[in-house]
Amino acid sequence: MGELRSMWSSIVVALCAVGLLLVVPFLFLQGFLASFPVLGTSSHAGDGYLTWAAWLGGGLPLIGVVVAALGRRRGWTWFFGICLVLAVAVAGMNWIDDVRHAPPEPPGPRHCVEHSGGGNECPGG
Repeated sequence: MGELRSMWSSIVVALCAVGLLLVVPFLFLQGFLASFPVLGTSSHAGDGYLTWAAWLGGGLPLIGVVVAALGRRRGWTWFFGICLVLAVAVAGMNWIDDVRHAPPEPPGPRHCVEHSGGGNECPGG
């Protein structure tokens, strides 16, 4: 039973490492190249590749660190842990940038507006 679990954890750790070191950079490169505008047109063709790269770039280290830690593989646990910390840092910086550059709230009426033909929309009026 222990050999089977060790074999499966080795396979999962290897697949996570290959995905993290080869697939994620490939998807990022594909998305980066597809995002360049062709003949002055706006293109969002690379968004799907970049979305997959982001999800795999965060998910594979998470799976890898859990499986490596449960399999007592210290070196792989450190590797995937560092990759996970980097993925969280990049996601956090992106989130902070989105919050900082969020559009301002639309301004509401700053004064009392009266309508002809009946009442007004003044507070307490």
